[in-house]
Formats: sequence, structure tokens, C-alpha cells
Amino acid sequence: MGAEVDEDPDLCRQLTEAVKRGSDLPVIAKISPNLSSMVPAVKGCLAGGADGFSLIDTVRSVTDVDLEKNVALPNINGKSAVSGLSGKAVKPIALHFLQELRSAAGLEKLQIAGIGGIETWEDAAEYLLMGATTVQVTTAIMQYGYRIVDDLKNGMMHFMEEKGVDHLSDLVGLANKNVVPTSQLDRDYKVYPKIDWDKCIGCGRCFISCQDGAHQAMGWDDEKRLPTFDKSKCVGCQLCALVCPVHAIKLGLVEMKPGRKGDPDKIDVGSQRLPRYHSVQN
Repeated sequence: MGAEVDEDPDLCRQLTEAVKRGSDLPVIAKISPNLSSMVPAVKGCLAGGADGFSLIDTVRSVTDVDLEKNVALPNINGKSAVSGLSGKAVKPIALHFLQELRSAAGLEKLQIAGIGGIETWEDAAEYLLMGATTVQVTTAIMQYGYRIVDDLKNGMMHFMEEKGVDHLSDLVGLANKNVVPTSQLDRDYKVYPKIDWDKCIGCGRCFISCQDGAHQAMGWDDEKRLPTFDKSKCVGCQLCALVCPVHAIKLGLVEMKPGRKGDPDKIDVGSQRLPRYHSVQN
């Protein structure tokens, strides 16, 4: 029902007004991610007097199917229902909606509690950098108990000390300005993979993935039982690095594409950390 209300900004306004009439406490509206855009729902709640927002709620889903019983899980006496997915799987969706609201005109100053898959201090830091003013944790508490809050606080404390940050509020939204339309991304260069042979275990995952899912730049040496690399075929997709189970493949040589101008030495390739989920535009 909540998702259906979110689809109608006027209903969002009416329900928020009703709640505000019944309480003097701050009202925080929780927004469903089962929308193409949260902006209309958020503006409707703001018109009704909402003081802040929490996002995201669970994502409509069917997570598994029992192949013997032909019933979606969980099996409730032979039947199931479309339900809500939470936890680590919804984190990328939540970060996307944070970015959407922070980049929408007139919504830059919203008080937002970020929710979805926060298990470590790094997760919490990512939410703050993407514009959350506070974070909420539920699934991780179910798995690890309340002690995880101490882990989050301790990790964040060391991170802030390392970065010279005095207040959490100084981190809020620092990453928003660096998210741009795909048409504005710099595509004039590519980055080749670099293999750390001391770490490589010769599992062959990079070879298989590149052969079957990329551009066949990774070969295989049957005698040494190790991958080989053909730079002339590589397009810099980094699929090999994403599938390596021991992180033996890092970002290596940077080159400008033929006919493109630029200084490879000035290209920012980040801290060598690759995304956990492969994004199609990259």
C-alpha cells in the first residue's frame, strides 16, 4: 500500500498532513524505491509538512523459487507472495535515489536518513558522501546484533581522523557533485589491467571471463598454468579485475585512445578500487 501511495504526490501530501495533525513530533516520510523517480513523492510529502525522509524502503521482489514444490519462497502452506527485498542487495538502488534527490532542484537541503545494506563503516561513509545526513541499520542488526553499531562508530572515527574531518556533517554530499550524466564522462582514455604475479593463483577466472564475456585479451599458458595478456585486444573493461577472487589484477597503464588528446599522467583512476557491481556504461 505504501508503494501505491508514493505513486500519487497528492496522496503523499494528504497522509503527511494527517500525521502532522496528530503529533507534535517531527514526521519522517519513508519513500518506496518501487518508483521511476522519488522526486514527485518527496515534493508531495514536503507540501504536507514532512520534516525529513528515510530511504529506501524494501524493493518488490521474488527472491527464490522451490524447484520441487513450484512455490516462490518463503513457502507459506503452499503459497507465497511478492514481498520486499532488503539488505546488501538494495544498497546500489538506495545510493542512486540519494543522488537523485540531492541533484533535484530545491531538494538539496533535505534531511535524509539513508537505509539499505549498511553493514560496515565503509557502507555508512558511502551513504554520507552520497548525501544522507544520518543512516539506519536493520538487516545487519538481525545478522550480527547491536554490537555492530560499535564497529560502525569505531571505523568511522578512524576514517575521520585519517581524513582530518571534525564532524560527520562535513562528509555529507561530497560525492554528489562528481556524479554526472553518462554523456559527460571522459571516454578519451582506457586503462589496461596489471597482474600481480605474486598474488595470482592461476585459477583461470580472468581467462574464462575475458574469452566468453569480453574481448579475448586474456589467454592461457597451458605449461605454466597461468593467464597471458594481449594488450592489442584489450579495451580496458576491467572485467578480469572484477572477477579475480584474490585481487591480483589492478588498474595499470593508462593510454589515450587513438585520435584523442590528453595527458595520461594526469588521468585520475582513483584508489584502485573497482565497483562491486559492474556498471554497463563503464
